[in-house]
Amino acid sequence: MSARILVVGGGLAGLLAARRHQRAGHRVVLLEAEDRLGGAVAELALPGAGDLALNAGAEAYSTASGAVDALVAQLGLADRVVSPREGLGSRIVSAAGVHRAPAGALLGVPSRPLAADVRAVLGWPGALRAALEPLLPARVGARPGATVAETVGRRMGRRVLERLVAPIVGGVHSAEPAELELAAASPQLATGLAEHGSLVRTVRRLRGGGRRGDAGRTAGASAGTRVHALAPTMAALPAALREELLAGGGIVRTGVEVTGLDREGEPWRVRTARGEQLEADRLVLACPPDTARSLLAGAAPEIAEAIPETPSAAVRLVALVLDAPALDSHPSGTGALVAPGTPGIRAKALTHASAKWEHVERALREALPSAASPHLVRLSYGRPGEQLPGREEIVDLALADASAILGTPLTRSRLADSAVIDWDRAMRRPRPGHRAALDALATLLEARDDLELVGSWRAGTGLDAIVRADEARAAAAQAPQTTPISPTTPTEGTPR
Repeated sequence: MSARILVVGGGLAGLLAARRHQRAGHRVVLLEAEDRLGGAVAELALPGAGDLALNAGAEAYSTASGAVDALVAQLGLADRVVSPREGLGSRIVSAAGVHRAPAGALLGVPSRPLAADVRAVLGWPGALRAALEPLLPARVGARPGATVAETVGRRMGRRVLERLVAPIVGGVHSAEPAELELAAASPQLATGLAEHGSLVRTVRRLRGGGRRGDAGRTAGASAGTRVHALAPTMAALPAALREELLAGGGIVRTGVEVTGLDREGEPWRVRTARGEQLEADRLVLACPPDTARSLLAGAAPEIAEAIPETPSAAVRLVALVLDAPALDSHPSGTGALVAPGTPGIRAKALTHASAKWEHVERALREALPSAASPHLVRLSYGRPGEQLPGREEIVDLALADASAILGTPLTRSRLADSAVIDWDRAMRRPRPGHRAALDALATLLEARDDLELVGSWRAGTGLDAIVRADEARAAAAQAPQTTPISPTTPTEGTPR
């Protein structure tokens, strides 16, 4: 029988939930408080660069599971899929300098600690210490709820933690290793350690060992290359989801903030800031966890109390359009992740978008035909406990940081245009115990069929994780579910 479904939140998770319920034959209404859909999947036009459209948030998605590629094909967007330029790789920047990111790693944990690319970053002492990890008892650093720092530091040593893992945790998860639960950051590593007794053995099984192929290229490519994107920007994805919803008779409303919920018998009653009261048989909250907790406090207090505290991490991005022939050689490959405390660099990540994506390079040349060598570089700021650089000073800071990372002077004389983009609530930092809290929440939600909570705070970081979580819910609706839906593996290599 057709049910009335109301989805609160129009990010990717909300759009997918609305699509799933619509495909199941239900009537769907989606409400989004902002004036656009897509959440962290957004685009921005640069007037000073011929209205060039660039990714203002997520720039790519992991291809590891194939889930997003399959979704893209279903939405008729397969002809827009693009791959990164081959052969460039990414870089790790630390006190040891700028080095190519070791191949065949997961969350920075190397599959072969004595490989040349790992030794270049760690030095022989750090590499030898890491190579001893498979000899340690499986229990070392493996307590339930252990942080990334606790597990990796105890098993792999300080240099692996500081020079390989911390840059990824900061650049991708906007968190500190000492505050981020390993099971939330990488369920694969946590599960693999329990099954195989070693982080190194786990990564070898998952990444293929990082051995050199016949052509001299590494079999285990760096994380930043195991991705796809959509041209011209990733905003094509939420746009296609919206069009499918509307074509199927769904209602999509933006600029509508939900302010309250009531659940006294049937149905749900949803109040908006416009003074409206809407009714629904099933409610899907695709909003941040703190918003969901606040909305449910009166209507479903047991569920509200079970939502784990997941602090948001403010991120400030700076996009630089440069006319810089020195960057034609792509000196840092597709980009770089920066270890905390690296002297002279405050940015936590840099993406050389026009090096990574050939369609971006072509778009730049079309938008700036008079430029000799146009390039698009994006840097991100916002480490935990660190105040964001001011908007007035951040462009000059970004130019200085890009100069240090890319190894060439970049001044305002090279700058064609710039943009500063703030994301205040898009990134979440799961605390120790997050995975267990999510499992307990899932058990509570299984007992009722009128409420659903979705979002990256449950699924994990990255578009692939969100899509897979939605697929798991679709499968659970078709067959009896025996285990709670657990967080999935986050995407690596897409700094924010």
